[in-house]
Amino acid sequence: MCDTKNTVNLPLSAEQIQRLTLEFYSHFACVDLSSIKSGVSLVCSSERDEVLPGFGCKYTIYIIDLCSGRTVAAYSPKHSGFFDSLGEVTGEELITAAQKQFRLRKMRLFVFNGEKISDTGSARLLEPADYPIYESFFRETQPDADPDGWLNEYFCEKAEQGLFTGCFDAGRLVSVCDAPDVPYMHGKVQHTGIMTLESRRGHGFGKRAAALSAKHLIESGICPQWECDFDNIGSYRLALSIGYHDFGTAYILEEY
Repeated sequence: MCDTKNTVNLPLSAEQIQRLTLEFYSHFACVDLSSIKSGVSLVCSSERDEVLPGFGCKYTIYIIDLCSGRTVAAYSPKHSGFFDSLGEVTGEELITAAQKQFRLRKMRLFVFNGEKISDTGSARLLEPADYPIYESFFRETQPDADPDGWLNEYFCEKAEQGLFTGCFDAGRLVSVCDAPDVPYMHGKVQHTGIMTLESRRGHGFGKRAAALSAKHLIESGICPQWECDFDNIGSYRLALSIGYHDFGTAYILEEY
């Protein structure tokens, strides 16, 4: 990932965040979304046959249904027969037909619209020296994962760039907002993930860590980005509570 020190130093404006978010999802749609004014657009592109860096899979179908009423379906040439057979359809008809034909992952997409949380309490940026407490947190929240051999390097690299925030309760790390890799626009857009100890959920710790993360990214000239599975209501509500708004819905065919 690019060093955040090489990015714009001034805080991003709401207009810049909107533009960068649109540009980011344009990569998945294989078309400049700002040029799509209305209706349904079909885009056949070999780019959808490429493994996405950081994701480890191909998005051979990526349908983005924007809240503004535009629907774009980007797909691998191997799926062109299905899309060519559709004829003229509405966005809803396109999505319904695709869901019947393919097993699509449904995701909520967001755009940051302005800070709602001014008091982040005990949340702070995590530093490389915090690795021991982060490792304990990681092992507790993800008991089936094996962090040996990779977690230290991953954490320290991200922490040095200011991409990890944590929230504490009585000195204990209880929630972490991390920085998963994104396949496009490194150093300009950063996805944020959130994990909270099960026993400490519902107390606002995740909200504070995520709010501080968004604030720090914006002040560093990086656009915060959030998305979640459509049925993850907890993540959806958290995103809205700290200043994200609905941007659209994605329907994705993941192939490994």
